Amino acid sequence: MRSSLLLKSVLFACAILPAFSTHAQDAASAKTFLQSVYSRYYKNDPGVEIARPQARRYLHSSLIALLREDSRAVGPGEVGVLDGDPLCSCQDWDGIFNLKIDVREPKADRVEASVSFALSKNAKPQDRRSLMITLQLEKGAWRVWNVVDRSDAKAEFDLRSELQKEIASMHAKRTPKPILKQ
Repeated sequence: MRSSLLLKSVLFACAILPAFSTHAQDAASAKTFLQSVYSRYYKNDPGVEIARPQARRYLHSSLIALLREDSRAVGPGEVGVLDGDPLCSCQDWDGIFNLKIDVREPKADRVEASVSFALSKNAKPQDRRSLMITLQLEKGAWRVWNVVDRSDAKAEFDLRSELQKEIASMHAKRTPKPILKQ
């Protein structure tokens, strides 16, 4: 009886431990990915240029598709939803300082991370950026699926949602209205 219980316990442990280590590894790899993203933001560096082909290394293909669709919808020379870099919630930076990344437990092929940082060495606490970044696995690698800027509690900015709203709005404006006959 005891040996049977011991054997069942060992088998259970063998089955469950790999699952825990896989999640820990996924969380660790997600954090490493985000650290690599933010390592691109030092003074006079372009950061992650979301409109360039290199963006594929960092952004999920569905987010790139939304950004391109938004650009087409608003037309040439127009800014659209984005007036800065969504990964730093900024237009200019001296670098990324006091970077904190807290990765939540991965769920299937997605993980959320709270990311906070300052854009200058002497930033005041109220000037810190606070982002919730959703990563999704794509072809075996983490990519940014969405960014929610929570830096200003009164004006939270959900990138994916705002892009979708603007695209729908621009398409609605371009759709001809039916002429009503009297």
